[in-house]
Amino acid sequence: MASSSEPFAGQGRRVEPVRAATNIGALPLDALYDILLRLPAKELCRLRLVCRSWRALLSDAAFAAAHAARYPEPLILVGYNNDPVLESSGDWKYQGVISVMDLSGHVVKNLRVDGHIMNMSLHLACVKKTGDGSCRLVNPATGAVHHVPRENPAYGYSDRLCPFGQVASTREYKVLRKVSYSLNGNPRVLYEICTIVGRSSAVHGQAQWRMIQDPPCCIDIDWCAKASVVIDGVVYFLSKNCASSAGGGGSEKQDWIVSFDLETERWRPNIRGPQGLIIHNGLVVEKKLSLVNLNGSLVIVHVRYPYMDLWCLLDSDKGHWVRQYSISIKACYRRSLLSFTPLIVLDDGRIVIHINGLGLGMLKIYDPKTNKVSSVVETGLSSAVSVYTGTLLSLEW
Repeated sequence: MASSSEPFAGQGRRVEPVRAATNIGALPLDALYDILLRLPAKELCRLRLVCRSWRALLSDAAFAAAHAARYPEPLILVGYNNDPVLESSGDWKYQGVISVMDLSGHVVKNLRVDGHIMNMSLHLACVKKTGDGSCRLVNPATGAVHHVPRENPAYGYSDRLCPFGQVASTREYKVLRKVSYSLNGNPRVLYEICTIVGRSSAVHGQAQWRMIQDPPCCIDIDWCAKASVVIDGVVYFLSKNCASSAGGGGSEKQDWIVSFDLETERWRPNIRGPQGLIIHNGLVVEKKLSLVNLNGSLVIVHVRYPYMDLWCLLDSDKGHWVRQYSISIKACYRRSLLSFTPLIVLDDGRIVIHINGLGLGMLKIYDPKTNKVSSVVETGLSSAVSVYTGTLLSLEW
């Protein structure tokens, strides 16, 4: 991860729209363009059906970028896994729902999927079918799907987590998996990668899993959703033993994070832990420590009641971390809490946080100027949540 002296910098930028040379209908194109920019995305998606010219305009990438710049408020992806249903065949069927919502809680779009929602990143969700174990990447805005080869390998079994990300230079999506197997009665682990290219390679079964080199032996990867994150084509994993290594106060000398470059398909140098972050032995790492992508910065979330600390990585080579925020947590969340997930830093410096617990799910906003947390909307108990990086007008697949 590249060094940065300005963590959590705003991502908004002004986009100049491209004008066509002809009119569409009775209105001049410039007037129609400005009128359509004022409409919400949901209405614009419906207006694509008016005629081919309108569909071409409203599907244009420049128009989508101009519309997104006009409405900078982020959209949030929330995934729900419903209770399984027993079919007549005797098999259990899982169905999930992916909701695209704004910060007011208004659901822009719901998409039902057949399977179990495992994790979400960028503008996609990874969904696993319970019948054959196959996975697919689903775009909730368009419903488009990229199929991933069958997950269950012949020589072992695969863990459920499938981190995925996009390679900027090729626009390909790549998926990682961890395969556990037995050799002469001894447990072994290997890692594999699969490349998913564009439309021509989206047919199920064409892509193939490839074995990659083993990760550095000095770190034990924590293969769970809260202990991994993908940022700019690099997958970061938290160490399983970082809790015990930090107990003596020497965390700055410990390799806490291992990273994998999806483009080169090689493991990168390990990253040392934050100096000054001390936790006690015996705590469950998944509940107390987690990794998040906050506006393109790698952040360690440390829950230490009654506070949640956000440690931002400034320099990966030197292992230089800064405790950017320390957010107060209500005492009532202590027993029911499953996770705190910072999602995004808004342009005015406020932080959107998702809280998930036993029967509890809500979006909150933390204002560092007043040091107060305000409730935004209840989301219900969800299986995954992330910031939606696409737009509802984009047709990228």
